[in-house]
Amino acid sequence: MSKKKNVGDEVIKSMKEAVDFMRGKKTSAVIHKVKIPDKIDVKLIRKNLNLSRQDFADSFGFSIRTLQHWEQGNRRPQGPAKILLLLLQRDPKTIRNILYLKGKKES
Repeated sequence: MSKKKNVGDEVIKSMKEAVDFMRGKKTSAVIHKVKIPDKIDVKLIRKNLNLSRQDFADSFGFSIRTLQHWEQGNRRPQGPAKILLLLLQRDPKTIRNILYLKGKKES
């Protein structure tokens, strides 16, 4: 007969493992690293979406000046902006659906 798992014991075990991991101890934790490319062609992403700079900035929450700097190569996107741009490059329809709640009623 198999031993029934106690959810509380599992949570405690997981939390202890998380603390050990944070303290630098070797654990059985699996680390998943996402590779984000160093360079993202913002202008190409925008053009593929058939949007003007202003429309692209308005649609996805970017400053028009920041967008201009990215496209001219004076600056590069960082952090969450870089991830949003990568998602727009790979699956713009899904991102638009998420942002504009297509097919769902807003509560």
